[in-house]
Amino acid sequence: MYQRAAGFVTDQQIWMIGILMKYFLRKVLHMNHEDFMTSFRVDLGPLLGECGLWALKNYETRMSEKGKDDKKKKARVAIDLITDYLNNNWENLGKLTKYNLKNRYGPKKLPDQAVARESIKQIYSWNHYAPQQWFSHIRRVEDMAKAVKKEGKQLEYAACSFCGAPETQTLKHKRCSQCKQVLYCSQDCQRNDWKKGHKHVCKQLAEKALKAGKM
Repeated sequence: MYQRAAGFVTDQQIWMIGILMKYFLRKVLHMNHEDFMTSFRVDLGPLLGECGLWALKNYETRMSEKGKDDKKKKARVAIDLITDYLNNNWENLGKLTKYNLKNRYGPKKLPDQAVARESIKQIYSWNHYAPQQWFSHIRRVEDMAKAVKKEGKQLEYAACSFCGAPETQTLKHKRCSQCKQVLYCSQDCQRNDWKKGHKHVCKQLAEKALKAGKM
């Protein structure tokens, strides 16, 4: 199972990653900056993580073995874009100049191959094909967040400290190895939370927990 804020994939939906990978390589790489960001936010959920990177890296290797250099290079650009997004969110890719610099297949460099998202008749968007439990999960997380904000209630489940994803029977969160006080559903969330600010409080949390006898 693969789970993070942007997506939720069970065994029955794992095929979606392959479909989204083809959509990314054939269409999204040729979109303008605005359509590119929309596709990342709406369509590509399950591809934006370790599972998607693994699939793209395998595809890159296969294309290299077959001598298909253009497809191999395309896969490498896709890998680099997703890696940048996971590491920096929209800090780089949110800027038009940096997007044009990093995406060698975009309209800036290949205007004759430009693709408009609205021109695609059928988009295999994750928002359209996500399983029902994903939408139930989203509603539950939103309701709990509202309760915490308005009424000061505590969460009724162990949640990822970065994206808020709850634990499931098949997916147990892991604690920060240093402070052991925060939980993460994936390495992606742990890395993002570290960069967002956990690195500045991790030591203090560990010391506080030690004094309270929780470590």
